[in-house]
Amino acid sequence: MLEKNSYLEAKRYINNAWEILSTKAGKKGKFYTDPKYVKMAFNTAYTDVLVVLDDVIKVRKKKERPDVDKYRKALSVENKKILQYFNSAYNYLHLLGGYDGDLNVHTSTEVLALAEEIIEWTGGKLEKNKEIAEI
Repeated sequence: MLEKNSYLEAKRYINNAWEILSTKAGKKGKFYTDPKYVKMAFNTAYTDVLVVLDDVIKVRKKKERPDVDKYRKALSVENKKILQYFNSAYNYLHLLGGYDGDLNVHTSTEVLALAEEIIEWTGGKLEKNKEIAEI
């Protein structure tokens, strides 16, 4: 995985997701017009969440497929609020957005904000782990 730079990489991924939505998905009123780019943005953001979580909760080995239940189990012990964010990210980013290509602008905005919350939480955890390692 990305280890030390995963937080910065995650910020880059989420910025890419926002950019895809704002420049390529096309917006007409309260809906995007191109499901292809909505799916791309949501899949980018979901991958982002998994990458950054992998560095903090370490539930997946290299080259292993993600198992949502492993993430849920680890997060239920680590932080229940982030578990709720993760569940929403899974449902909306991965399923509704990534597979179905939901075109609702409000949903997209809210769920990307949840992904950003997860990223910020992991950034704090990574920083704390770094400080402990330096002691």
